[in-house]
Amino acid sequence: MSLCIRNFQSKIAGVYSLHDGLTPSSNLLKSIILVKASQQFNMTGSSEFASLRQSYTWTCSMFVPTEQTFKGVKFYRNNVLCVVIGYVNSKCAIQSANPNYTYRCLSDYVYTLTIPAENMTEYEQGSLWRCEYVLNSSYRSSDVIIKIASPPTVHMLSKQDILEGRNLSVTCKATPGNPSSTTFYWTKVDNPGFKHNGSTLHLPNIQRTSSGTYRCKAENDYNKEEKGTDSQSMDVNVLYPPTIMTLSQQDIVEGRALLVTCQAVSGNPNSSTFYWTKEDNPGFRHNGSTLHMPNIQRTSSGTYRCTAENNYSSGEKGTHSQSMDVNVLYQPAIEKRSLQIVNESEKFTITRSIVSNPLSDASWYNGTQLLKTQTSVKTASYTIENTTCTDTKNYTLVASNGIGNAVTARVELIVNCKPTPDITNITLAVSCTTGIEFSTTIIAYPEPQYELQYENGTRNDQMITTITENKVNNFTVRIRQDVVEKSSFGVYYLRASNMFGEKTVIVNVIKQRKPDLPRNIKVTCKVTGAIVQWISSFNGGDIQNFTVITLSGHDGTSLYNGLNDKGENEIHVTYVSNLQPSVTYWFSVSAKNRYGSSSSKAISCTTVKETASSLTALVAGSVGGSLVLVTIILIVVFFVHRRYTCIFKIALEKRNTDIKVDPNKETSNHTTIKEQQEHTERNMYDELTPNENASQDNHGKNEKLYEKLRKSVDDVEEGNAIKMIPLKSKESSDDKSVTQKAEEYANTSFMK
Repeated sequence: MSLCIRNFQSKIAGVYSLHDGLTPSSNLLKSIILVKASQQFNMTGSSEFASLRQSYTWTCSMFVPTEQTFKGVKFYRNNVLCVVIGYVNSKCAIQSANPNYTYRCLSDYVYTLTIPAENMTEYEQGSLWRCEYVLNSSYRSSDVIIKIASPPTVHMLSKQDILEGRNLSVTCKATPGNPSSTTFYWTKVDNPGFKHNGSTLHLPNIQRTSSGTYRCKAENDYNKEEKGTDSQSMDVNVLYPPTIMTLSQQDIVEGRALLVTCQAVSGNPNSSTFYWTKEDNPGFRHNGSTLHMPNIQRTSSGTYRCTAENNYSSGEKGTHSQSMDVNVLYQPAIEKRSLQIVNESEKFTITRSIVSNPLSDASWYNGTQLLKTQTSVKTASYTIENTTCTDTKNYTLVASNGIGNAVTARVELIVNCKPTPDITNITLAVSCTTGIEFSTTIIAYPEPQYELQYENGTRNDQMITTITENKVNNFTVRIRQDVVEKSSFGVYYLRASNMFGEKTVIVNVIKQRKPDLPRNIKVTCKVTGAIVQWISSFNGGDIQNFTVITLSGHDGTSLYNGLNDKGENEIHVTYVSNLQPSVTYWFSVSAKNRYGSSSSKAISCTTVKETASSLTALVAGSVGGSLVLVTIILIVVFFVHRRYTCIFKIALEKRNTDIKVDPNKETSNHTTIKEQQEHTERNMYDELTPNENASQDNHGKNEKLYEKLRKSVDDVEEGNAIKMIPLKSKESSDDKSVTQKAEEYANTSFMK
């Protein structure tokens, strides 16, 4: 060994001769190597404790002493040299005396000795290790000892028998290992989530679910990554009573039989006895596991309890019980009350109590109309925020809870209220040779008094008046006069009153005449057709029908579409077919009865081009087209004028909108409209006269159009030789359309 070291040292000395004659004592070398006072040799292990069959490494950190340049160390085990290791010619040089270990040069100043895993045996336990400078043993590390880790040893644990609800406390003990510091914790074999830290297992108020095998584990820390562990198991046997299976609520219809059997999971020990009690009846006790109650009544509802017991060897009893609700079901019964009377405009709530089990759903009805629904209520209520005459009625309250049939009750409410007629303005168109007869319905409570007055306020005794009670608050007043005189035409006031107020119905008796103009005309053109829409006006007291007149601006051909009247102020729609694409047409709607006809303003519309892409229909007509339209409208209006004639028919037209009638005026609103129409026709007739300044061509064209349209209008009025085009109830299949605004070509000043 000494020879080996001398050879290694001679190699080290030879290194210095290769560097420009530098020697270990060279002043230049002294200036390169700086040694601080804090520098030292350290010997550290890879962990505080070594583990059997796992590699372990010693690391020696060194420095180069003053006046020395060689970098290298020697490792000793139990004061026996193991290896000399250092850098020679910048290479790691190793001369080993012990092949059981491995060595490395980590850097110029750090060297390692590793005990391989296969050599880490009990042989290394307690071995003494150090490292020192290769050239001077006075530079060395402290001695360090290898400590091989070993786990603690847990002592045996005995079985624990304990009654449920008691406190369990067991302390686990162990012989310390290496290192001696020991920590304890408990686990439960059948519960991976259970962990109790510490050597003592404490389970206060222990339950049956705590029975099982527990394991005490003792461990120490070998290093940061590894622990030494030992454990012992312990059985815990918890004595407990039988466990009754959950009892569900019993919903049973009144009058039926109740039969329930109580079942239990055996306790420890497993013999059990049963009995039943009732919580609100201390005297009730039924032995056995089965509860039998025939013909059950609602008074038997309540909470019952089944109890199961077993006997412990100590003489104590283990007891467990479960409650069970018995719910006796029965159909609803609605509280009975007499009718209720309330004043108009008051807020009022109708209420009725409902006794049932379960709670009932309540529905309020007005006849077949559902007003309100309430769910699961003891008291049904219906609130009217502001009572009116129409709230007087027999309401129906329906209560149901799924037990038996639904129960109904009539709830009568009467509202004190002033008279309210169904209409406040009546326009009555009659002929000159027949009687007058009309009626109005008045809602009031109590029954109203009524009087018919002339416009000047005097009582009318010529007309016969009667009143009929339809319902408790609904009355019909009928007025009749057999002979119509000249003085019969005019405005009358029908006044109805009771202690809560008064209301007046205005009656305007006029002569039958021709219809008013259709209004709000709209036309939507498509490719080969057009949709025409309008709103009907007063029919003049006679049945009216409509004709849509369509005139082509291209070749002057005309089409007619007929439609029956659906009533005043109703929207009417018809579809005009067989039109040509990309042609401007003129549309007018004529209303006609036996007294004459009235035609609307004309509207122009251009049909859509028949192309693949969608085109916008043209709205404006040309100047020549406008002239044609003016001529058409003037001729149509001129020839549809008819004089009034008396016929044996009475027509009644009721209007819901209020009509203000000035008693100082001698003519009715409809008379004014008639005068406006006649004035318009006269203006149109004047415009038909050819202008001296007009061109000869236009004059000739208008003369031809005049003759053609005159014949068309005559046909419309007289119903001769008119081929009506069947109406279509829905739009054509054309998928291209454009709605155009009306263009007015006639004198419409009388319509403003």
